[in-house]
Amino acid sequence: MTGIETNEAIEPNEASETNETDPVLVKSRIASHRRKQRPVQGRTTAIVAVALVVLGVALVSAAVPEPSAEPAVPAGDGTAVSPADAHASSFFCTTGSGLDAGSGAATTVVLVNTTHSAVHGTMATTVATATAVATPTAAPVATAAPAPAVAVRKPVTVPPLGTIVVTPAEGMPAGATASTFAFSGGGVTGTAIISSPQGWSTAPCASEVSAQWDFAGGATATGLLDLSLYNPTAAPTVVGATFLTANGNVLTPQEYQGILLAPGQLVVENLGAYVQSQAVVATLVRASSGSLVATELDQMVVASGSGLALMSGTPGPSTTWRFAQTTAVQGGTVTLALANPNVEPVTVLVTVGLSGASVEPRRLRIPARTVASFAASATAGWPLGSPYSLTVSSSEPIVVGRTVVAPAGAASPQGGISPGATTATEHWLVVGPGGPGAPAVAGATRQSLAVAVPGPSAVDVTVTRLDNATVTARARVAAHGTVVFGPDRVGGLDPLVVTASGPVTVEADDGPSGAPGVVAQSGLPLGP
Repeated sequence: MTGIETNEAIEPNEASETNETDPVLVKSRIASHRRKQRPVQGRTTAIVAVALVVLGVALVSAAVPEPSAEPAVPAGDGTAVSPADAHASSFFCTTGSGLDAGSGAATTVVLVNTTHSAVHGTMATTVATATAVATPTAAPVATAAPAPAVAVRKPVTVPPLGTIVVTPAEGMPAGATASTFAFSGGGVTGTAIISSPQGWSTAPCASEVSAQWDFAGGATATGLLDLSLYNPTAAPTVVGATFLTANGNVLTPQEYQGILLAPGQLVVENLGAYVQSQAVVATLVRASSGSLVATELDQMVVASGSGLALMSGTPGPSTTWRFAQTTAVQGGTVTLALANPNVEPVTVLVTVGLSGASVEPRRLRIPARTVASFAASATAGWPLGSPYSLTVSSSEPIVVGRTVVAPAGAASPQGGISPGATTATEHWLVVGPGGPGAPAVAGATRQSLAVAVPGPSAVDVTVTRLDNATVTARARVAAHGTVVFGPDRVGGLDPLVVTASGPVTVEADDGPSGAPGVVAQSGLPLGP
């Protein structure tokens, strides 16, 4: 990989806060406005995330218990299934469909109940009904709290060990939506699936709110890249976004500082308006007050066609990132985006896990406040056409994402982006791309399921169906190895449970798509 020199940046505009109190539901930049604006470069100063107390989760029906008034700071990847014996389940889904990168796209949410009893709850959806441009100022945010955004509530019941598919925007005005799901029992989770003529993608809904969310990957040089910011809490949130680039410039556009989110409010930002012509971007979202949920949506334009990538944010950098299954195919590309938010360079080791074989790892140096690309598919001596796991270890916390592009002539979609995983555990839930009899897109199915062992000891793995506990696959996976189960074992749409004798990571590959990894999703950590 070619080293990236850190450029001396211009003094940034002081991060300011908006005095706007109107509960605007969506903010989206139009193309003409984008052409008139120029990026604002910032000095490479350290970002300190301030995690403040969250006052509560709103938008639940009176029949459903309120979630905790002080949500815990999310652990791991911010996506997990609540324990079956918990008094409530809450999670938050936003995709940005209906605006900019998601224009013409539709969203469904797959709800899965891992318990033996029916669970009743509420889906509260905020709909985009207006657009506006915020006017940040250097003045503090007004003490008067903005009015909460209006949400439409619908009752939802998920049968025991069952799956249902809901469409949050059904019967509502066109535009972006965000939904809070709240249930009167534990063990319920949701996965969002977005589809459009450009392709389709899937990502788990956030199980926690956080004062920070990070993304590595996505581009503004081609296609469209949107950032969705959703405040599902009962308190206002003030948030800003900073962007790392490949040339070392740190972008802090004033329009993306001091964004005020009223309770229940959704804001969708077209990042190409101010973060212009970047082949790879890392986004660092930080709330100076309150907490939120963030996702990115990339309407990809690649040499072989197009793609649509929904990316869940991760609640902070980590020193270890994993991908349970990576397959580089002839004519396609697999590229890691490595974002270093630190004020000093970091050393990164990229290691391949392959049962029965040894592959030389690669050591990289990532300059401070930079996002760098590493082409795994072009690395000499690494497998081509065979699946392997990837582990990225760094001297200081970083953020990692993976972009997969299919070869020319491949089926649609031809491009996709997946965040790395930081969690390894013994129990996982794997959600299919739809529910039984209700595929997210025509012909959608789970094409493979990979289980990787990050530790030094072999692990026994069992895969069962959630609904009837039927064993579909078993294997003993070697230390630092991986096993991939094919469609004859794990195909279809039914949720699966992975149980292992030691910590593992799990990744499902869904189709139809142009190559393995284009439509991929990590499993969800599941309590025993």
